[in-house]
Amino acid sequence: MSKRKKPAGAKPAPKPRPGHTAYDPKAPEPTPQVPLAQLPLAPVPTGTEVDYDDHDLLGQADWVIGGDAARKARQQGLYAGYVLFLGALVYGLPIVQAVFRTSDAGSLGEQLRSPVAVALLVASVAALLGAVVFAGRFRGPVVPPMPWIDLVLPAPLDRALALRRWWRYAAVGGLFVGALSGLTIGAGLAFAHLAGVVTIIVTTVVGTALGVLASRLWLWSQVRSWPGPDRSLSLLWRVPDALRELHAESLRAHSANTSTMAGSALTGNLRTARLALTRPVRHGRMARLRPGRPFSVLVRRDVLGLRRTPGAFLSGLGLTLLGGAVITWAFTQPAAPSIAATIGLLPLYLGFGAWSEGLRLQADNVGTPSLLGTTEVTEAVAHVTLPTALTVVVLGGWVGVAAAVGSLPASALLSLWLVLVLVVAGNVLAAFRGSPTFVLRPQMVAIWYAVPALTVVVLGSVLAVLTKAGNYTWLSVVSWVVYAVLAWSVSKVRRLTYAHRA
Repeated sequence: MSKRKKPAGAKPAPKPRPGHTAYDPKAPEPTPQVPLAQLPLAPVPTGTEVDYDDHDLLGQADWVIGGDAARKARQQGLYAGYVLFLGALVYGLPIVQAVFRTSDAGSLGEQLRSPVAVALLVASVAALLGAVVFAGRFRGPVVPPMPWIDLVLPAPLDRALALRRWWRYAAVGGLFVGALSGLTIGAGLAFAHLAGVVTIIVTTVVGTALGVLASRLWLWSQVRSWPGPDRSLSLLWRVPDALRELHAESLRAHSANTSTMAGSALTGNLRTARLALTRPVRHGRMARLRPGRPFSVLVRRDVLGLRRTPGAFLSGLGLTLLGGAVITWAFTQPAAPSIAATIGLLPLYLGFGAWSEGLRLQADNVGTPSLLGTTEVTEAVAHVTLPTALTVVVLGGWVGVAAAVGSLPASALLSLWLVLVLVVAGNVLAAFRGSPTFVLRPQMVAIWYAVPALTVVVLGSVLAVLTKAGNYTWLSVVSWVVYAVLAWSVSKVRRLTYAHRA
């Protein structure tokens, strides 16, 4: 409830008399003649305070700006939750069961309870929360439409009340996704006979708590994206104060980032999104690129780029450590299920891509003459040298751990080499995918984006199954397919370069 000054001298409209309406014409009544000296002095009008209902005012503004959009947004949210629940029931639960189902349940249970597995789990949760904080700098949970920011937020209303609806959407979504994820993992463990029924309750509660924590960290990161008087961690449990700290200019920037990312994704032009979300360089500004031969200069340029963007280096390191650990475990441990390699391939692929900014920059500027005199393939090879070397170091470390813990079969080393070749080829394909040449529909664009990642995941999963089965004949056939994918990626580099030059 808000109190505001009522305009001075304002009088209520006269009530209609019986037999007349408010709009009936009437003759003016005669004014009695009173001497001026006998007229009473009129009191000076003063402002009075009138109570206004903020909820009612916000409801009227919502109807004027969005019409029936609020009700439709709630219905769409409920439908999205229903589809997500069905997806977890139909696909998520069987996949989790397949991950934990193995012929040696006792050995797998001991490995999952080992200190290394617990440390990897904690690191994965920390990396997920860190990714949420990083995403909140560009797109937070509270992003109202631009008319609401321009017309409603400047009004003398409580900002926490004006932004509460969008925060509720994010908070309920985080709670639901966290609880559903915990329920799916706990049910998969129980159905695979690796845990009891109590595990389902524990994982559901833990998932719910992590969902709530992630949504509040997301909001806290959005508050910190704009300078303000209060940016402390105490805003995590003071949600109304956090909503009041959101600046209108910050909300405009986040709304613009949302439109930019959505437009770039639908048109297949990720360069626009990368340029819009690039932060100013604040690290390694005194470092300079030393002269040398073209190949070594390109490699040193990528090293300098990672020094100046430590966030990209750390995110790539975390993803590669996680993916390398899961893949090495899947290829070297007999108790590990084959589908574990499928799960580990995606973070390994994404971690390699986080280190391949130079490769993406070459693809963005494809067709322009090379100032160093190198060919397009030589330049691409130079840009994948650094991420390949870093990935080899990570995989080599995990192979050493596996060799120290138990035996290391030679087929596992061969399969890990093929996985590395496959990850390199997939990232080259992703960088030089070009622009879509079909009718831009969301489903087709999503499939077009996912082709490199799906190629890596599918072929890597086939390698894991054949390695576990000891089928070396078909393993050699799949290895030739992997090298064919690498040749395809090299041809994409040439084809896209020549197409732009033509």
